[in-house]
Amino acid sequence: MSHQEQQEQEIEALEAIYSAEEICVESREYPNISLTIELKSNMHDEATDDDFEVSLNISFPENYPDTIPEISLDGIEDEFTAERITSAVEKLNAVAEENVGMVMVFAIVSALQDEIGELVELRKQASEAIVEIEKEKKEAESRKKFEGTVVTPETFRAWKEKFDTERRAEIETAEKERLANLAGRLTGRQLFLRDATLNLSDVTLIGGADEVEIDESLFDNEELEGLDMDSEDEDDE
Repeated sequence: MSHQEQQEQEIEALEAIYSAEEICVESREYPNISLTIELKSNMHDEATDDDFEVSLNISFPENYPDTIPEISLDGIEDEFTAERITSAVEKLNAVAEENVGMVMVFAIVSALQDEIGELVELRKQASEAIVEIEKEKKEAESRKKFEGTVVTPETFRAWKEKFDTERRAEIETAEKERLANLAGRLTGRQLFLRDATLNLSDVTLIGGADEVEIDESLFDNEELEGLDMDSEDEDDE
């Protein structure tokens, strides 16, 4: 059987296996036959945000299947690194090499399905790693809140000096405010106790009592008779 016949028969077989949504024959003209097969990461369960699709592109060379086809993958550039995609293509080429001389597209598709399983697991691990990193970051922030700053003799002395200074300032301010509030409503006794000059003024008055003279002309005789003249009587005695 010629290469052309093998290629045409394989295309017919693949179209019978896969649905029209899964396979697209780009060119049926020998020796430039090419096709694309769409594969999903989630074939059975309900769709999720983590699902992805990959396009397997295959081009047959003129002497296929005695020579491996050209293989490439599309649709997952945003999901995986270029290195990881290249690694997947190399695995598919290795499967093709193992099947040289036989039609091999179905074997390549099966290998890609296995590779998709690994890609899904890789993506799962990456997601779990991100979650773990975020968890560790939050735990570290929580520990930092409880741990506080490590106290050393130097940091303690600096804190103590600052605390004492601020405390003295607060006490002085509070005392000034208290005195200011009391200034307008002090009793005579409070003023006496607070102001030593008042005490001195009384002493001055007492000390100068002997020098006080009474002008009798300012009083009537009757008023003078009513005055307490004890001090004179005492002098007479």
